[in-house]
Amino acid sequence: MLANLNLAQKGLILVVIPLLFQLGFIYVLNGQLDQAEHERQQESNYKEKKQHLAKISRIIMSDAGGLAIYGLKRSGDSETQVRYKHISDAVPAEFDELEKLSENNPQELKDIAEVRRLAFQVVSDFRRIRKDIDSNNYLVAVKQFNTLRPQIAVLEHQLQVVNDLQDKLENAGAENWSSRRAEVKRVLVLATLVNILIATLLSFFFYRGTTRRLSILVDNSIRLASGVPLHPPLTGTDEIAKLDEVFNIMAHTLDEAARKERAVVENAVDVIFSIDDRGSMTKVSAASLQVFGYESDDLLGRNFRFLLPADEADSTNQKLTATKAGEASSQFEGRVLKRGGALIDVLWSVHWSSEEHLYFCVAHDITERKRAENLLREAEARIRLIVESMPIGLIIIDDTGRIELNNPSVDRMFDKKTDELQGKNIGLLFGKPDTVTDSEFALDLIQKTKNHAFELEAIKPTNETIPIEISMNEFETLEGKRHLVLVIDVTVRHEVERLKQEFISMVSHELRSPLNSVLGFLEMLPEGIYGDLNSQGKDKVSVAERNVNRLIRLINDLLEIDRTESGRLSMEIADVPIKPIIERSVDAVKTLADKEDITITVSDVNTIVTADGDRLVQVIVNLLSNAIKFSPRGGKIAVDVLTQEEWLEVRVVDEGRGIPEKYKALIFEKFQQVTSSDWRQKGGTGLGLAISKAIIDQLNGSIGVESEEGKGSTFWFRLPLKKTATAPSETKASVS
Repeated sequence: MLANLNLAQKGLILVVIPLLFQLGFIYVLNGQLDQAEHERQQESNYKEKKQHLAKISRIIMSDAGGLAIYGLKRSGDSETQVRYKHISDAVPAEFDELEKLSENNPQELKDIAEVRRLAFQVVSDFRRIRKDIDSNNYLVAVKQFNTLRPQIAVLEHQLQVVNDLQDKLENAGAENWSSRRAEVKRVLVLATLVNILIATLLSFFFYRGTTRRLSILVDNSIRLASGVPLHPPLTGTDEIAKLDEVFNIMAHTLDEAARKERAVVENAVDVIFSIDDRGSMTKVSAASLQVFGYESDDLLGRNFRFLLPADEADSTNQKLTATKAGEASSQFEGRVLKRGGALIDVLWSVHWSSEEHLYFCVAHDITERKRAENLLREAEARIRLIVESMPIGLIIIDDTGRIELNNPSVDRMFDKKTDELQGKNIGLLFGKPDTVTDSEFALDLIQKTKNHAFELEAIKPTNETIPIEISMNEFETLEGKRHLVLVIDVTVRHEVERLKQEFISMVSHELRSPLNSVLGFLEMLPEGIYGDLNSQGKDKVSVAERNVNRLIRLINDLLEIDRTESGRLSMEIADVPIKPIIERSVDAVKTLADKEDITITVSDVNTIVTADGDRLVQVIVNLLSNAIKFSPRGGKIAVDVLTQEEWLEVRVVDEGRGIPEKYKALIFEKFQQVTSSDWRQKGGTGLGLAISKAIIDQLNGSIGVESEEGKGSTFWFRLPLKKTATAPSETKASVS
């Protein structure tokens, strides 16, 4: 119960209980003192009343004596008369005082009233006797005086009774006063004993509730420092109990932290150890076996120089000393000699404790990191050599076009000195107009080179222009977004293009015309115009005719592919239905299909596309011819038309040998054949698929192939869809 009180409440108890007792004691003592004072006043009152009674008795007796003397002189002495008169007048005043002193005691007032009556009767008789004496009636006065004596005796007796009563009361008061003093002494002694008892109980209460509990807290702190288990938690809800609860939580937390620290030290991959002033290792973690090759017990007490190469022992010791003095960094690198003689690179982290006079060290094995750094430096050197040796110019710019880095090829290309371009804007190289800001020029250049290369003219310091091709790749850095600009001098390429155009022109005009003449001559020879040919001659002419036709097709394909690449391929774009185009294409290859006994089926679909119909016929004929060449005799070829959202897809499916995976990415390149024997056995120039791809690309479509070796091939192309005239049908027409 007491443990549930807080310290403020306990302190209040320590103050309030003694205070209440003292107040009660003062109250009782004050009552005793008041009673004693009352009894003392009563005793004084009794004495004063006795004095008044005695005085009344003296006055009466004086009156009686004075009257006797007055009568004996038988003369009216004025002085005696005056004194006698004064004594008689004092009697009422004395009775008034007696009544005032006894006003709280009705019995006394009654007795005093009786005495007063007797006294006033005696005084009245005295006055009659005095009148008789003044009238010279001495005999009457003597007779009355004699009769007055019994009354005086009664009065005296009554006064004595009252006086005896006052004596009795006075004695009783004195006894009461003595008893009251003894009572006060008993109260004082009892109060002292009770006060001692209360002080003892409160001291015990304070010791049990506060001092003893505080001593437990102090002892717990000593136990915590010594690693001894703590006392059981204190009960109660006061501040000490809460403090003990917090202390126990803190002790548990510290114990848990120490346990975790031990676990970290014991399981750390780094070696954690301490070194004293003499260089001896006082504590070593278990990681020493993994890092140094030694058990921790093998290193305890040994000088740390034992682990160092001879040429680094002194320098490492100097670094430790400098760390102790605060003159050097607490981290430094060094080497350690492992068991077996192998050297490892180690990063030392050192802290000097002036209280414990110990170096606390952590040794982190950085051998792999150093090896990686060396490899990285070598890789950087190789990359730097490659970048600097590349014939292609490399420039790194930010979003504003400011050049941050360029390789020597750029300097050579633009006749600049090393680092002359860094910090300048890229517009300096490409003739940026004065009306355009650097940022605007850079943004326009980035947009033009997005996803493809872009050609423009660069300006040398001599104002000479050179054609270049640039492309950009965006990448992120710690400083933000950057752009890698690839710059290629295409002067040689343009020259090659010029030579190619001249070659194409020469082929077109100088070779095609003579070949057509030769073809016409060969076609007339079998007809006997120039004489009859034997069978061997006819065979030779037939072979020559086929070779000339192949050469003419090659020249035509070369001219065609040149026009597509240069963008000079004429197109007549219109909304055309796909069905007639497919039918024209099938008719164009019908003779070749019949020769191989191949059946071609076509989807009955009449979707409209936006394209050049003749060019689409050229593409489909190329795909069908290719399928016929590689299909087995008596096989089937299907031409399917599918619509998918905004696209029309035409698929040519054959049952040929399929295309190996490695050739799929190259099949649409120029002069590509699956095998070298295809050209000899199947014929063809290797340009048909390349021309088809160029046509589809120019029509904003896409082309591709799906094939698995040994299971046929499916060539397809997609074009933007115009509208659907009739819904697709699964019915297929057979053409043979």
